[in-house]
Amino acid sequence: MRVVRQELRLVPPAEVYRESFLQALGEFQHEGLPWWTGGDLATIERDFAGFVATKLADATRRTATFVPATHLWAVTEERFAGRISIRHELTATLRIEGGHIGYDTVPSFRGRGVATEMLRQALPVARALGLTEVLVTCDDTNAASIRVIEKNGGVLQETLVLAPDRPRKRRYWIGL
Repeated sequence: MRVVRQELRLVPPAEVYRESFLQALGEFQHEGLPWWTGGDLATIERDFAGFVATKLADATRRTATFVPATHLWAVTEERFAGRISIRHELTATLRIEGGHIGYDTVPSFRGRGVATEMLRQALPVARALGLTEVLVTCDDTNAASIRVIEKNGGVLQETLVLAPDRPRKRRYWIGL
């Protein structure tokens, strides 16, 4: 079952999505992808309001080296289905790997067009932040992400070898 555009919306992180977010976090951790949460499940469960506040505060520069990011959650039928982050600028490292936009779809929502729709809805947000183009990167082995980026107008600039034991990194630019 595909997610229809009207069914999926991007929202700022909010406490109202606590239960479905925690369920999704469990799915990510079971899959071995807990890196984007900024903490462990027990800590997030204990202080979900603090976790949400931290995600919202990331949009504001805290130090000269901190890269602000706008975090948005994909919601369908009032359930957390994924997350997308828009970095307001690039560091030298993000220019090679990471880019402006990163996203994850909750495993139980994959294959429904969630990531494609998240990226489509995030591009106007990036434009509103003052960006004129965005860099989106993915592993050369990630066919699903390649499709998401290309469906949203991504133009492949190059494919890089970052390390011999890692997949090649594809670097796409999307004009806004």
